[in-house]
Amino acid sequence: MSVPTHRIVTLGCKLNQADSAALETRLRRLGFERAPADQDRSLERGADVVIVNTCTVTANADREARQIARRMRRANPNALLIATGCYAQRNPAGLAVLSEVDHVVPLAAQLETIPALAAEAVGLDADAPGQSLGPFGASGGCDPEYGPGDRTRALLKVQDGCDLRCSYCVIPSVRGAGRSAPPERVLAEMARLVQAGFREIVFTGVNTGDYGKDLDPPLGLQRLLTRAIEVEGLGRLRLNSLEPKTVTPDLIATLAGSSGRVAPHLQIPLQSGSDAVLARMRRPYRTADYARVVERLRRDVPGIALGADVIVGFPGETDAEFEETCRFIEASPLNYLHVFSYSPRPGTAAAAHPGRVAAPVVRLRSARLRRIGDDLSLRFRRSFVGKVRTALVLREFRPDGRLRALTDNFIDLGCDPEDRDPARLMNRLLDVAITDATERATLGAFVAAA
Repeated sequence: MSVPTHRIVTLGCKLNQADSAALETRLRRLGFERAPADQDRSLERGADVVIVNTCTVTANADREARQIARRMRRANPNALLIATGCYAQRNPAGLAVLSEVDHVVPLAAQLETIPALAAEAVGLDADAPGQSLGPFGASGGCDPEYGPGDRTRALLKVQDGCDLRCSYCVIPSVRGAGRSAPPERVLAEMARLVQAGFREIVFTGVNTGDYGKDLDPPLGLQRLLTRAIEVEGLGRLRLNSLEPKTVTPDLIATLAGSSGRVAPHLQIPLQSGSDAVLARMRRPYRTADYARVVERLRRDVPGIALGADVIVGFPGETDAEFEETCRFIEASPLNYLHVFSYSPRPGTAAAAHPGRVAAPVVRLRSARLRRIGDDLSLRFRRSFVGKVRTALVLREFRPDGRLRALTDNFIDLGCDPEDRDPARLMNRLLDVAITDATERATLGAFVAAA
């Protein structure tokens, strides 16, 4: 009997990637393997079970999920095709009407239902041992052999859900109230991942900075970090996106005093540089609050990389309000931007707001903000030319033959392995001298790789 195979297609954020990794772990424990790539390098054909883990943050994300479901069915006509994720949670009927989809599984049932459906489809025992959940319920985590990406960095979901009620966001209604993984389970999962060989652990969640406030007794993210960085064998820990008000002085002090165990890198959603727009978005801060946070981080944490999410074209956004955003970002210590076009989500307050911004205007504004983001990134990367940073060498080559490495402060490097054995360098934290930074790439050279 041949070994059953699966294919998981993940859309959206790191949280979805962590959920997919947890699903892959369960499937592997049942006896599944990843479907191999075809000779033509297609990664879509030949699976017995196909899972599409969807996003629903924008209308484009919904559309992409439907398109991918159709494409995967064409490529895998005999597979069991399961749709899950945030779109499946928010609007299961929108996916169930697709003839290409066999089952729609909501978020809350992912880790119970999908392995059972997959096992039934290929005649395996769904009650096989070792089907423990991760840190909490439908948690993330990584299989030692089948983690996300190149198997050097592991995503670990420590928090899910959100208690904010931003007027544009559908995710709280999809993911539910904020809830945290018990710290002992987080630390145990970290130890397992470190033992499996992952050199970097990335804490992720919907609102990671709110970690622990729902626990009894309450526990803040900073206290979890002080314990996590003591996990034996840990290379380094990286935080995902944190809301501005959760970046506390204690957390900043932990970043500054961790001796590199916590990577100097944070993504802090801004969404708009206009106080009037932030008020309509129901964001719980104003630009002065945001500026205090990022300026303190820049002052107290040497070399930190600071990124921001920005929404363009929120209902009623005037030319003057958009100019406020541009001026605020250009004067800030931010180093890169993730720019999103506003998308009305059913059931959100903003979907009923008047003053829809015309699509051509949104495109022009988005292009301008992306240029500003590119300029910020280039300036930041150039500031490190001639300096040495610690970088994790990934199991990946760039098209030019250079090894890919990621610095502690999130600079994506191409490094020439020279005469050394490239495999010997992979999955190691090494000192790298940054030699050049252009619009298209940043280059580095290994200082020592004994």
